[in-house]
Amino acid sequence: MNIEKKGEGKVRVVIMMVMMMVMMMGCNSGGVGGVGGKVDLAKKNSFLESLVKIGEGFQEIFVGFGSAFGDVLGFSVVKSGDKRSEVGKHFEKVKKGLEDTNNKLKELSGDILGTKNADGSTIAIVKSVIKGANDVFEQLIGAVTKLSGVTNANVDIGDASSAGGAVGANRDSVNTVIEGVKAIIGVAEKLDIKIEKGTSGGEVANANGLKLLAHNAQVDQGAAPKLAEEVSKADAWAVIDKIKNATTVGTATIANAEAGALALGGGNTQNDNGTAKTNADLAAAVALKAMTKDGKFTQPQANEVGAVKAAAVSAVNKVLEILDIIIKKTVSSNLDKVKEAVKGIKYSESSVTETSQSDTSQTTNKQ
Repeated sequence: MNIEKKGEGKVRVVIMMVMMMVMMMGCNSGGVGGVGGKVDLAKKNSFLESLVKIGEGFQEIFVGFGSAFGDVLGFSVVKSGDKRSEVGKHFEKVKKGLEDTNNKLKELSGDILGTKNADGSTIAIVKSVIKGANDVFEQLIGAVTKLSGVTNANVDIGDASSAGGAVGANRDSVNTVIEGVKAIIGVAEKLDIKIEKGTSGGEVANANGLKLLAHNAQVDQGAAPKLAEEVSKADAWAVIDKIKNATTVGTATIANAEAGALALGGGNTQNDNGTAKTNADLAAAVALKAMTKDGKFTQPQANEVGAVKAAAVSAVNKVLEILDIIIKKTVSSNLDKVKEAVKGIKYSESSVTETSQSDTSQTTNKQ
């Protein structure tokens, strides 16, 4: 009941915002008047009716956008015991939300371009802004589509080897995640969305779970809980920054190993001296190994399997949480630009279509 009331409240707020926008558009709809400065009331009313239709279209977009992302942000996407395919499903859901919002914006574009008795120059501005908004959506959809294809395995998040050594994450799969994160952040930054760098933390010692990412034999008692503790205190923004800047070169069993190298760490070598460059590098590596193809953690002690999964789930949720926030801010900024442009639509008793038809008629008569 409370959830339903909360949802209804959000819809009311959106409706009020839309109606205020339409009223402002109507009040600001100055422009070319009729003969002798008199306004043709029939044409003016037709113009205002078009604005109301546009306002209703915005209402649908905002409500649809809110429902598509509202139940994702602020919650844990995956939980212990979930398969990696759940991550893929999450990205598919985000992709659908983006596609639906973009399609509704395209439909609204048709209504806007067909606004009766609107000043042609103001319509041209709106058309340009919507085109830019559509391009942003397409870029986000492309990045999310790639991410959704990386993580469809029917394997547990935090899967560990049952025969000793770790298995490195698939290099191509890791690179796809890195490129997807870069693309999403790149789109956001072009719209002046602030991307936090976060706090990376200090170097992580070998004893604090490093062997679970790269080692050739079952790890000692206590290693998994220490890894989970390290991941839990990682700054999610710093984790995303480490993934964005990760490379799939280097060695996981050396001092100051970075996220990409740690994610690719396997079980061919004994790892007694390797350390993570920062706490954020370690958490980023755990997320990459947990959500991409092939990656397995080193075999833990039997009573600590759950701790490995807890570390993996925590790391993956940090990544998904920040990506969702960035995407939501980007979409909101995108829609706000369109809304502001639409507010500038002005009334004219000689619409673009009418002017064009008149010019054509005059040309024909001269011939």
